[in-house]
Amino acid sequence: MSPPTPPTQMGNPLGTSWWLKLASFNILSMGVVVSFIHHGIKNLSKGEQALYFFLALFVWRYLRFCINIIGFWSYKAAPVPKSNANYYPGRDVTVVIPTVDPLGVDFYECLTSCARNGPRKIIVVTAGEALYAQTLSAVAPVMEQFPLIHFLVTRTNIANKREQVAHVIRYINTPITVLIDDHVFWNSQDLLKSMLAPFEDSQVGIVGTNKRVRRLEGLSVWRRFWNMLGCLYLDRHNFEIRATNAIDGGVFVISGRTVGIRTCILEDKAFQAGYLHEMFFFGLLGPLHPDDDNYITRYMVNNGWKIKIQYTKEAEIETTVGVGEPVHTKFLGQCRRWVRTTWRSNTASLFTEGTVWATQPYCVYAVYLTSFTNFALFTDAALVYLFTKSSWYTDAAEPKYALAALLSWMIFSKTVKVFRYFSTYPQDIWLFPAYVLFAYFHSFIKLWALFTFWDYAWSGRNLAALTEGEKNDEDDQNDELDLPPMDISYDEDISDLDIGESLAPVPLNPMFSLAGQQSATIIKA
Repeated sequence: MSPPTPPTQMGNPLGTSWWLKLASFNILSMGVVVSFIHHGIKNLSKGEQALYFFLALFVWRYLRFCINIIGFWSYKAAPVPKSNANYYPGRDVTVVIPTVDPLGVDFYECLTSCARNGPRKIIVVTAGEALYAQTLSAVAPVMEQFPLIHFLVTRTNIANKREQVAHVIRYINTPITVLIDDHVFWNSQDLLKSMLAPFEDSQVGIVGTNKRVRRLEGLSVWRRFWNMLGCLYLDRHNFEIRATNAIDGGVFVISGRTVGIRTCILEDKAFQAGYLHEMFFFGLLGPLHPDDDNYITRYMVNNGWKIKIQYTKEAEIETTVGVGEPVHTKFLGQCRRWVRTTWRSNTASLFTEGTVWATQPYCVYAVYLTSFTNFALFTDAALVYLFTKSSWYTDAAEPKYALAALLSWMIFSKTVKVFRYFSTYPQDIWLFPAYVLFAYFHSFIKLWALFTFWDYAWSGRNLAALTEGEKNDEDDQNDELDLPPMDISYDEDISDLDIGESLAPVPLNPMFSLAGQQSATIIKA
């Protein structure tokens, strides 16, 4: 079967008039709903101020929780075609792995798990000559195991994920590109088949996966606690994105840990310009280095592409969170970065770009607006305080039981999103109170992130140090490496886009004859 006709670079973006009509209708509908809730609460509270504010805050906090439960269970994954599929991994998929740690404990497993899925090409892109040499040596043995896959290794001058991804777009000649972080593992050999299923809809531009954090055995109680927090972090995300994607097609972000994108979108010069030079705070700060997955997600929304979460067992990926050294410092640094990203990206979605008002009315409430008030410590404390000042408490026959009912509901709401984890690992149930305490502590992290939203350093890996070290050692490294440019003319469909200086890649594939190279191990000492 011949490849399908590729979609255009644009999805189905809204014109100004349609955006205005839909946004106005959605805002008016929200106003009607709010008015209805207001009158209902007013009737229930009977003029009692404390009870009115308690009910208003309760509905604001928990209405989305109840709707999300419905959305979670009404979700349906895109079915994998049994025959006549438009896309096949071995013909239509290029996997791109940016890395600055090719000798790390996770990279080999990451690379081999990708190769087991049988994509047409795997491109590994690193930064600087020293890491380039290490990457070549790390990729070579995997290439020997999978001789039918075309491997390509290249590098940029600086350690920057956005620069690295943009650099390799010119070497992609398949309709679908899958980006994967170098510490992510694909558990199923059918992951790409499952990820390709949503692309049967020509309006789907991006596909997200079912994410898990790997729970490690044999850890100390201290490390086990942080590893558990990492696991629960992604479980909560899974719950929310599956629910909202089922309701109105929206998500707060498609995680860059593993994401499938139509290559024509990556080739769009408008996409590349924003991707490489994203500014924030009215264009005064930037360009951003992190937040790349948020930019990609918002670009899809703003340009009319559908977003699909493929929440299946086959599309499940694993990653490592909460195990890096020093474990608490690294995890807390990641939390600060993630929350700063939320402040920056959500305000951009609502106030700078605004497309979500027209296309994702439920997410406007359940994702964007509520993110500004979702401080668990402060909202829960306010709910308890207002409740104890209301007649529902003071006039109750047994006030303590009334308060216990409220607290029980709060605890119940905190278990639903993480039920899968604790049902799978019941030996960690005793750590649940510590998780709740951390959730309250996270309110201070979120508040601090608000006051430092302008800080866009990439915590977790010191990329600046890698680049600086490369500069300091440049003269010495040039004497140690002899890696001449290679001829890659057999890739006839390569598009040479104007996205910066091209550093010659090294194609590793024994199926092709490369002049002057007889082995995958091509590093000269």
